[in-house]
Amino acid sequence: MQGTYTATELGAQLRQIRQAVADSAQAISAEHFDRRSGENWSAAEYLAHLILSVKPFAKAMSLPPERMAALFSQADHPSRTYPDLVAAYEARLAEGVRAEDMPNVTPVNYRFPEDMTDKQAYLIDTWLESNDRLLAALDAWAEADLDAYQLPHPAVGMLTLREMCYFTIHHNTLHWRDIQAAGA
Repeated sequence: MQGTYTATELGAQLRQIRQAVADSAQAISAEHFDRRSGENWSAAEYLAHLILSVKPFAKAMSLPPERMAALFSQADHPSRTYPDLVAAYEARLAEGVRAEDMPNVTPVNYRFPEDMTDKQAYLIDTWLESNDRLLAALDAWAEADLDAYQLPHPAVGMLTLREMCYFTIHHNTLHWRDIQAAGA
């Protein structure tokens, strides 16, 4: 991705990575789904991490604009381009910021229902449902409002809704590749 993207383009990118992650997770055998490789998480842990990232964003995007502004104020900066947002995130990673250092975004906090019998199917279904809620919420926002409202990101600070979409596309793509590698 390059430059600035419209809500329609963001939705298309989010839909594409939603399906790619689901397809890759589905293609992994049950025996490999929970397998770790050295320091790397298992496919199940990467998928749980992505769910923990998408669910709160979907919930926040479901808020009416006035409620979002009351909680997080209006955006205090213009939206950066996709490459600029990715560079800011990668700079934070280079400084040593890691999801493992943020207990609210690590897969160890993922709680499964007591009656869950197929972890892989449950995670894939939850992934798809979470993304469907995000996409429905995105469709309800006016184009200009994606730059007018903001949310906190644990590593990068306050991001406009457009920037949070950029982050979500980038983050999901990174961990989609990790899921593919974990299942190989």
